[in-house]
Amino acid sequence: MAMMTHEEHARRQRRRVRQLLGLLVCLLVIVGVFTVVTRGVRIVGGLFDNSALKEELASRLQCYVMLDPLPFDSVDQADPNQIKEYAIWTTVNNALATNGSLDSYERDPDTDGIILPTLEVDAAIARLFGPDYKVTHETFESSDMTFLYLEDKQGYLIPVTGQVGMYTPQVEQIKKSSGQMYVTVGYIPTFTNSTFVFSAATDPTKYMDYVFVKNGKNWYLTSLQESEMKPETPASSAVVNDQNAADVDYDPAAALQEGITSETVASGVETPVTSGDTSSSSSASSEDTDANSNAEG
Repeated sequence: MAMMTHEEHARRQRRRVRQLLGLLVCLLVIVGVFTVVTRGVRIVGGLFDNSALKEELASRLQCYVMLDPLPFDSVDQADPNQIKEYAIWTTVNNALATNGSLDSYERDPDTDGIILPTLEVDAAIARLFGPDYKVTHETFESSDMTFLYLEDKQGYLIPVTGQVGMYTPQVEQIKKSSGQMYVTVGYIPTFTNSTFVFSAATDPTKYMDYVFVKNGKNWYLTSLQESEMKPETPASSAVVNDQNAADVDYDPAAALQEGITSETVASGVETPVTSGDTSSSSSASSEDTDANSNAEG
């Protein structure tokens, strides 16, 4: 067997080094391609995943949706009292979420209601409707309560009772077109029936499009429109009809008596007879006695 010369040995060593370098380059290329693909998938996914924006918009619209405002083509056509009420409850909710209480506000000694400064009301309005929209601060009424404006305090006297709205928002989709952002909001009813039991439903009963326009870095609400999106089942509207009929049909005393009667029957205990029932029973017994006498005769 011929001995390997020095040149051949050196050439073989160089070949091995080139092979190792080639293998290393291939590994780096594979790692690089994998990294680029992974990052690209994340970027593309981030472009389509707008769940954070949906949550932000739902939070901004929470106290406005719960008042169920009517559609409007421009903010000037919107109900200013409803906008002020939205701002009041938004400020109260933010204070509770941040501080856990409303102790930082001055209280009225007679009613124990908090006095909410108009500056905070204006700030809440500006965050949703923009800094150019202004309201006149004065006493106003909503469907449930009166908000008394205290001019000497430059604030509103907020009743100690809270406000539970008709709906809670669920942002379904967000579309941008011609400089506008269309936010389709599903309205999930707060109550399910005339007994005013809180709802665990997750299906909206109607949809509205909230239209935003960008001013600087922020998007502000400019109009409210009927949405082309409709509830999947027409039967879902029965929830709203039932809720609207609650004030007419719901009788707390009757509901309480019905509950007591149901529990009594279920337990096997005889229901106590009221005076009205006693007289009715006596009359019925007398009629039965007369009927029997006539039959015997």
